Amino acid sequence: MTDPILESIAKTLGGARSVAIMPHLNVDGDALGASLALALALNGDNCQADVLLEEPVPAMLDFLPGQEHIKKTPGDHYDVAVNIDNGDTARLGARLKVYQNAGARLSLDHHSTNKVEADISYVDTRAAATGEIVYKLLTRHMGIKLTQDMALCLYTAIITDTGGFRFSNTTPETMEIAGELMKTGIDFTNANKKVFDRISYAKLFLMKQTMNSLKLLFDGKMAVSYLRWSDLASFNAKLEDTEGLVNIGRNLEGVEVSLFLKEEKPGTFKGSLRSNEYVDVARIAEKFGGGGHMRAAGFTMEGDLEDIVRSLADAVKDSLAGEA
Repeated sequence: MTDPILESIAKTLGGARSVAIMPHLNVDGDALGASLALALALNGDNCQADVLLEEPVPAMLDFLPGQEHIKKTPGDHYDVAVNIDNGDTARLGARLKVYQNAGARLSLDHHSTNKVEADISYVDTRAAATGEIVYKLLTRHMGIKLTQDMALCLYTAIITDTGGFRFSNTTPETMEIAGELMKTGIDFTNANKKVFDRISYAKLFLMKQTMNSLKLLFDGKMAVSYLRWSDLASFNAKLEDTEGLVNIGRNLEGVEVSLFLKEEKPGTFKGSLRSNEYVDVARIAEKFGGGGHMRAAGFTMEGDLEDIVRSLADAVKDSLAGEA
């Protein structure tokens, strides 16, 4: 079945000679995998597609093909700019001007809190990952036969946002798409190991610090943990070393909502929210200027750690009471 919006996006990309592909800041596997797959598909004699990043590729994703298309310095002008896996243009950082000045602005996303303005916007909240959307765009609307490199990027995108098919956003279509990607002969075992199993020494110490900080609220229904700026600095940690630490609280028996805070610079905290069964954490995150999915969301706040925890706890308490 064809989708008219994806058809329009495919037509726009098909006529472009230069494309800027921009995933969100602090790029993760879904954002980068979807971006690289799209770049690999578009690059050729008639088109140059650049993936614009403002930070190094995380070590856990260094196996992804297509990184020759990554640029930190954008071109002067692009026919088309594509916002990828990003519900807020503030998360484009310094690349926002590139997006705004492009001949056409496209957006591909799956976040329910998406508020990105675009000439053509496609938001599918049923998709487990933006990688699913790019798969449909390439195979069903652009007639592209996926190479192993494209398939590996898309598979990585999907396993990242589904937690290796463990999260509730996984659908039968998710599994069908993953199966098609595996048929290309990709080394999916290595992808799973790199994304989920290998950790740095810094992350090992941060896990210990996170566990030491953890406390339970509301009869064990909410877990709160955090890392201070001094923790990150003392272990010389990278942003990727904090990936997934919110799940330490989420995985505890009886916990419905897990809040993890990391102090990215003194007085500025990036918060991650996860829920297990019924609390819509995207709505909670929106109250604090963030957004995301029902079961996974985030936000950034400035202030005192205890004040931030108290505010978030009050919001979570209301959600827990609403489902009691």
